[in-house]
Formats: sequence, C-alpha cells, structure tokens
Amino acid sequence: MQQRRFDQARQVAEGMLRQYPGHPRAAFTLAHLARARGDSEACMALLDTALEHSPANLTLRNILVFALEDCGAYARALEAARQIVEIEERFEAVMTLATLLLRYGQNEELLAACDRAEALSGGHSLRISDVDLVRGQALRILGRREDSVAAFRRCLQNNPRNGDAAWALADLKTHDFSGEDQNAITAILADPRSDRQQQCVASFALAKASEANGDWDATMALYHRANQLKPDVPFNPDAFEQAVDRMIAEMTPDALSAQAEDVAGPTPIFIIGLPRSGSTLVEQILASHSQIEATMEQPVLPSVKRAAHRLCAERYGSDYLAALGRLSVSDLSGLGDRYIRESALFRREGAAFFTDKMPFNFEHVGLIHKILPRAVVIDIRRNPLDCGFSLYRQYFAQGTSFSYDLGHIGRYYNGYLKLMDHWQSVLPGRVLPVQFEELVADPEGAIRRMLDHVGVPFEAACLNFHETDRAVRTASSEQVRQPMNTKGIGAWKKVETHLQPLKAALGPDTLERFRAFLGE
Repeated sequence: MQQRRFDQARQVAEGMLRQYPGHPRAAFTLAHLARARGDSEACMALLDTALEHSPANLTLRNILVFALEDCGAYARALEAARQIVEIEERFEAVMTLATLLLRYGQNEELLAACDRAEALSGGHSLRISDVDLVRGQALRILGRREDSVAAFRRCLQNNPRNGDAAWALADLKTHDFSGEDQNAITAILADPRSDRQQQCVASFALAKASEANGDWDATMALYHRANQLKPDVPFNPDAFEQAVDRMIAEMTPDALSAQAEDVAGPTPIFIIGLPRSGSTLVEQILASHSQIEATMEQPVLPSVKRAAHRLCAERYGSDYLAALGRLSVSDLSGLGDRYIRESALFRREGAAFFTDKMPFNFEHVGLIHKILPRAVVIDIRRNPLDCGFSLYRQYFAQGTSFSYDLGHIGRYYNGYLKLMDHWQSVLPGRVLPVQFEELVADPEGAIRRMLDHVGVPFEAACLNFHETDRAVRTASSEQVRQPMNTKGIGAWKKVETHLQPLKAALGPDTLERFRAFLGE
C-alpha cells in the first residue's frame, strides 16, 4: 500500500481473508481500496463481515461510518457512530458523533453530545473551541440566537485563529458586530500562522462587518479579496454548460415517460433553485401549514441518484443519462422507495407532506418525476443580479464552487435557467415557478398558488410564517424569523460598478428577461 502497488496489496489481502476470514488488517486494506475507487457498497459489505469477527475494532468501525454515509445509509451511519462512543467514550469519538448529528439535523441529541464532548476535552482550549463551534451552530438552528452568539464568541476566545467562528457570527446576517468582534477578526488576518482557509473565512466575516459602515467600495474590495482567497475551488463553466446540454439532450419526453408505481409514505415537496434565492423563505411558509413538515437540505436524492448510476452501469453497461429511460418500473419503484425510507431520518411529525430543500436538486427534476410520481416540485428564483450579489457575499463550506467568481455565477445562473426551461418544456406543469419578488409583493397570492400546487387548503398561518417555531439550518435562518420585507430587492444597485463581470456573463437576454424584477 505504501508503495502504491494496489493490485498486489489487494491480492495479498484477499489471500489473508481466505486463510483467516475477517482478518482486520486484510479487511481494512480491501475496504480502503474499495472506498478509494468509489465502491462504497463493497466497502460497507467488507466491513460488516469483518466486524462480525472483530466487533470492538474501532478502526474498522470508524471507516464503516464514512462508508455508510457514502452509501446514503444515514440512519445506520449515526447508529454506527453511537456504537463507537459506547465501546470507548473519548473526545474524538463523541465529536465525530456530534458532527454527524449536526449534519443530519438531530439537534436535541446534538446539544447533549456537545456537553459530553466538552466534559471529555480535558480542558484543552482548542478542543473546547471546536465544541463551541458545533454548539453555536446547533443553537442558531434552534433559534436560540443569544446563546448561539455567546458560543461563537467563546469559540474565538479559546482559539483566536478560528476563522469559522468569525464567519459563523457573520452568517447570522442580522448580527451587529462589536468592536471586540471586529478586533478578533482582524487578529486572524494579521496572524502569520493563519493559513489560506482561515484568511478566506475571516475575510468574508470582515467584509460582512464592513457592510454596516455604508462604504460599499471598501466593502466590495474586502469581498473581492475574500473570494480570491478561497482555496481549491475547481469550477469549469464550460464543463457545466456541456453537462446541462447533455441533460437536455438525454432527458427527452420518451426517456421520461416510464414512472415508478406509487410509493407508499408521505409526499415530498422539493424546493429547488439556486442558493440565496428564497428557498428557506418558501420552506418556512410551507412549514407553517398543519399538513406539511419541514426537514432540511437533505442529502438523500443525490445518494439515490448515485444508486441509479450504479444500476444503469450494472444493468446496461451505460451511464445514468443514457440509460435512465431504460430502467424498468420495478427499478424505478425501488429507487423511489429508497428515497422515502432514507429520508425518514429527517422526519419526525408524521405529516402527510414534507419538504426537501436541497437547491441543487434542480438538476434532478427528471429523476424526481420518474421515481416519485406524487412528488411536488417548486422552483423559487430571484432576479440574477440580487441573487448573484448575495452568492458572492456568502462563504459556503462546500458544494457551491461557482460562487467565488462573478463571471462563473452568471454562467451558472444561465445554465440553471436553461435546464429549468427544458423541464417546463418536457414536463409541463410538473414544476411550479415562483418569483421571489412576486412572493414579496403579493404574499397571499403567491402562497395560495404554492398551496394549490401542493394540494392542500390555504391556512392563514402561512402568512405569519415568521411566528412558526422550528429549527432552520440555512444561512437565512435569522431572516425568515422576521416578517416579509423588500430589503434584498434591488440591493445590487449600490454596487453596480463592481458587478460588471456578472452582468457580462449573464448577457442581455437574461437581464431583459428579469427586467421587471430588478428593482430599477
């Protein structure tokens, strides 16, 4: 393995397993190789067998947690992490569990895990800082704003170089930075030991704090620097546009014609679009209805799509786009049932409908249509200049690589529009488009249209969405706890001179298409 002679390593390990079934070193080697080549199912199967022989082997159990995540077995991954803590309660194991609990929205158990981790920290300041970062995020999600701010500030006190804590304060959106907050951020930037990632996150936080000064030239200079500091963000706009064209070419009416049988269980409501377009607002409105439960940005559908990839490769020796239309009704029903089963982790209320607010599921409307015939899809879109400006001001931990360059944002927005136009063409009426600016201007009218599309009666509570008490995970968590307002409409105008690359990438046709919503 150290010499990267992987085929020989595999042969040796397989020989060891034949001679000594469940041998932990052999299982570790083969599981590592399987995961490296993307075969998480084989990795999981190897580890399950090995742990029958060595149930207390923590190395194998730790790999199993990540293999289960890769496979989309999120409930099993959580249970595997809990078992590690039961076998040997130590700080690292509890923090791994806490990270999973945060990722999967298990907030009450998460706070208890944070307390447990702090008790195991040995009073080590860096460990306590890590705990408070997770604790602060959980408290923000639960709407405990003051407690959240206190946790993030403790995080910075225990580790003054923790740029993630500085950004967490900024990401509250409505937070007023104290002089002490700004000094802490400046100290991160001035510290020669701060790496590029720490500098990037702290720069985003400083830029956010600068907005209160009203000097948008100075603020945009800080945002330009923050975006340029983002390390290792590979985004190829040409490749993205080619991928959109390929989806459009393959997702024909014929390929989309076969659908799964009706899958038992509650009905999912997919809220799609681009980040910073109003998807959290739509989710909060829908969550205020008595028949609809809000969940989170679930990872389940992308995981089901990976399963569809494997099925297409195994069954037809072809890739997902080329072979999806050939899958049988039985195959499609199995994929739909898998989505409902795996998404159960994120549901608690037993409501007839539940939301899945992963914005990038706009790429998977065809898959949703085929495997979940009853599913509801709502596309929330915001005018491209406000949306692009907001994206550029947001630090994303992962998954949004296009947002750190204004030109890339424009081209991505156009690709999204092109694909949504295609879905409207080949699946007319399947997706309800909702314009953010129209929702703000006429809340009741837009809300009635959404509820009609879902198939539930109007309820006045949806108009008073800001009074709904629930956990909100996204960057807009504080904003949706306030009444509807027009603050974000036309915000781009104050920095128009800095947005020329965005305008140029969007092009005149897109700008004209949204002329009525630009707030000009």
